[in-house]
Amino acid sequence: MLTIASIVAIVAVVNAVLPSVGRTSGALVSASGVVEDRIASQIEVVHATGQDGNPDAQAWVKNIGASTIDPMTRVDVFFGPSTNFQRIPQGSAGCTAPCWEYTFENSTSTWEPTSTIGIVIHSGTNLTTGTTYYVKVVTPNGIADSKFFTV
Repeated sequence: MLTIASIVAIVAVVNAVLPSVGRTSGALVSASGVVEDRIASQIEVVHATGQDGNPDAQAWVKNIGASTIDPMTRVDVFFGPSTNFQRIPQGSAGCTAPCWEYTFENSTSTWEPTSTIGIVIHSGTNLTTGTTYYVKVVTPNGIADSKFFTV
């Protein structure tokens, strides 16, 4: 009788523990994939500029990581004077300010490793000489780089 009770107790413990081990394993695999993606992703704002009296700024951003960055619709751009910048929504060619648009500089159709995108930021406000501006680009998985420039 004691043997049967012991076996029933062991089966109950195993049935209680195994599902949580499986869930923990799945969570670890998922977290590992996210960490791997972040490690393989890296960008660099190579250059940013603008002209006095013009509401548009330009930035060139290179994918210096080991993975393709997509989707481009999830990339965030922040721009403005260094003390008053804001998130600028993405638009398409000819969008109404404030918005930003991009082109692939390396004749590619994706932002793959070693390729550069050219970003035009339509701020809606003319840039002014002597003002320091801030550009920050954030990928969909949270990797970011930024640059200050003065007109």
